[in-house]
Amino acid sequence: MKIKIFMAASAVVGLLVASSFIYQDKDSVKQLVKEPGFKIDTLATGLIVPWQITFLPDGAMLFTERAGRVRLYRGGKLLPEPVFTVEDVAADRKMGLLGLALHPDFKKNNYVYVASNYTEQGDMKLKVLRYVFKGGKLQKPLTVIEGIPANQNHTGCRLVFGPDRKLYITAGDADKPAQAQDLKALNGKILRVSDDGSIPADNPFAKNDTARKQIWSYGHRNPQGLVFQPGTNILFDTEHGPTGGDEVNIIHKGENYGWPIIHHRDTRAGMNTPLLEYTPSIGPGEAMFYNGNAFSELKGDLLVACLRGEGILHIKLKGTKVVSQGMLFKKQFGRIRSLVTGPDGSLYLSTSMIDEPESRSSSPFDMIIRISSIGKQHNFPAQPIAGNTVLANARPTTPQLFQQLCAACHGDKLQGTEKTKALLGGNFAHGSDKKSIVNNITNGITEKGMPAWGGAVSAADIDKLADFILVTSKKQ
Repeated sequence: MKIKIFMAASAVVGLLVASSFIYQDKDSVKQLVKEPGFKIDTLATGLIVPWQITFLPDGAMLFTERAGRVRLYRGGKLLPEPVFTVEDVAADRKMGLLGLALHPDFKKNNYVYVASNYTEQGDMKLKVLRYVFKGGKLQKPLTVIEGIPANQNHTGCRLVFGPDRKLYITAGDADKPAQAQDLKALNGKILRVSDDGSIPADNPFAKNDTARKQIWSYGHRNPQGLVFQPGTNILFDTEHGPTGGDEVNIIHKGENYGWPIIHHRDTRAGMNTPLLEYTPSIGPGEAMFYNGNAFSELKGDLLVACLRGEGILHIKLKGTKVVSQGMLFKKQFGRIRSLVTGPDGSLYLSTSMIDEPESRSSSPFDMIIRISSIGKQHNFPAQPIAGNTVLANARPTTPQLFQQLCAACHGDKLQGTEKTKALLGGNFAHGSDKKSIVNNITNGITEKGMPAWGGAVSAADIDKLADFILVTSKKQ
């Protein structure tokens, strides 16, 4: 059953509590945001995964669509023509036009930074370009960094300027976990460059000829949130784990975050364990610290857009110590990708419903939503997460592991999906013996979009998973 979202006729609709903004399926109709104190505005619809939202000094909203378009919302409406279209964008699964950031001196230089995937000699890559925003268009491209390995699911990517006026870039491991530990590779890293792409002299590996000098931290799997804490300038990231194991990390210069050697709550000398870890997965996207005036209850708190969790993770901190956490607006808006504070103090978010293999639809119906305040009292009904404590590292059973890693593409009984053929009766295209299956699970078939699970899953669990697949394929 496909879930669809529909709106009132206007593209910009002020939606109050008990309004016409609803989820609808064949069996039920559920109204959204029943709690008092909020006004919900649907600002733009019919979009394809708005990845990152930012605001111009005049209050206009600029955002990227993963399909390759930079869009502008100004004067209460979405302009019909894109500000810019990336012609060479490789938009497949989680790839496409992604991160977006304004230069700290945008009022003077009009610099806009855009990250996108592209193909180079058959390989997927990620690059960041700088443009000048002039006459309502992006002009005069300058390549800041390019050639970052990417792949259909693990490409990152968030762009953020720090208080030091340097550009920070998250890069996923490109479904090549071992390279997250390789200092000669750019994937599986958080990168830091100057505004023109040059290497800052104080980068941790700036004087290391055996490492890529852009690296700020390493051992990351798929970081998609990056934010500095106001007042302390401490850097936080959020990233997707392997089977659960989603993370919130405090990022330190030059340090190792363990992937794929450690994950979940594993520990090892010289490697960092996350501040918070979530199993089952919440799918953390963009992170932000709320510093507006509309919602005093959220002041200074860390908020994280959640994809699989379909809500906003609310983490109250005292310095770097977690005081409490819970999920806001759970199951209200669907999968949430971008989350920012607007100039008016309202929360602005984008949905991300066209995401293989988690897609709700193949049709472009993603949207940008504004949550603003009505009055001074707001009921934030946080749904607690594991009693406001870090979840234990619960290891799944072999059938659960199959469901987490394999079922989305191969079907829950190996019957196949629209993405892959059935594997019933030993119909394996890349080897039907156990050794081949173990090798495919361990190393992946990245050109087909199958990630490598070696490191994320133990050799013993991979061996059991191969047995489970062989037995299941013969039963059907």
